[in-house]
Amino acid sequence: MGFTLLKAMETTAAKHMQARSAICRNQRFPTHFPVKIIFMSLTAEQILDQSKQESQTMVDKILSAKTAVVTAHVNPDGDTLGSMLALAKVLEQAGVKRVDRVMHDPVPDIYKFFPDQDKVKCSQESTEALLEEYDLSFSCDCGSIKRLGSAGEVWQRAKTTCNVDHHLSNPLYADLNWVDPNATCTGQVVKELAAALKQAGKNIETDAELASLYYITLLTDTGGFMHSNTTGKVFAWAAELIEQGANPSKLYHGLFNQMPFRAIKVIGAALDKLELIEVKPGLKLAYTYTLRSELAELEAKDEDTDEIVDHIMRIKEIQACLYLREAKVDGHYKGSLRSAIPELDCSVLASQLNGGGHARAAGFNLDAESLDDLKATVLELLRN
Repeated sequence: MGFTLLKAMETTAAKHMQARSAICRNQRFPTHFPVKIIFMSLTAEQILDQSKQESQTMVDKILSAKTAVVTAHVNPDGDTLGSMLALAKVLEQAGVKRVDRVMHDPVPDIYKFFPDQDKVKCSQESTEALLEEYDLSFSCDCGSIKRLGSAGEVWQRAKTTCNVDHHLSNPLYADLNWVDPNATCTGQVVKELAAALKQAGKNIETDAELASLYYITLLTDTGGFMHSNTTGKVFAWAAELIEQGANPSKLYHGLFNQMPFRAIKVIGAALDKLELIEVKPGLKLAYTYTLRSELAELEAKDEDTDEIVDHIMRIKEIQACLYLREAKVDGHYKGSLRSAIPELDCSVLASQLNGGGHARAAGFNLDAESLDDLKATVLELLRN
């Protein structure tokens, strides 16, 4: 099996490199699988300690900033987009004169009901309306600079870069990092930042639009309050957001029940090719894929494939699932992983495939010689 591993981490300050990764971030690795990527992994306590040290500096920088840009990761979901839009509102309330919202991708059709989504600029299309340099930049719900896509170039042009996230796998790549692995979603981390700004004397109010954005991030990362991260505190915050103006029925319907017809057809095509694979004793996996030719035939978009992995995870008596999709660039693929057992940590597996995420759900993007080659490599990693 042979395929190129894209650079696994991006350029960052030397202090973060030494503390967080044994990978040389500026190198492209023409390595052939199987390959082991060695991380000097941090515990949740270490990440929280580092974030605590840098959080007050982040607040101070916001208090003096005149310009800022907020960014979300490629192939956006409700948490990255919702938390980005929520943070932009918070920064504006904190007195930042100009806040630009920038993303590599256009806003997906299914998210066109989000408050302020019409203010998002697509960095793939044009950067003419953006500043050459911002006082501050923020990445939201993003595990690496590469995951920002072309928006990462804008993010890096700031005097001070900031990283707001809740993933345990986050390598703290920015100048200032506010990462809380105990948070249910990145929207919750934005709420923590808003509370700190309020404590610093800023009048940060959660109106109906901000409450709705927070609620969307909760809905997204709890899977509609179904995942194991759904706790009493989650429901308590959700209730508070409803009191502040979030409409739970409207937001759930918009997020989960407004799929375009073409997306249903794409899901059907993927389900028609579904395989059940006995990877090893105690690990049965559901697998399917989508080709570019299928998307073209159905006049579908990449975003129309987002729900496939969750559909196949509903199969009885499987422990995991894998979904692969051909990307627009030849030889490049996107993968999604899900796990139903504690013995399989998706984030650990994804980190070996130029990706990351959570224990139960993770994703990756990388080059491969073929779809079958990539599938074989993932199965080999699972067996080991």
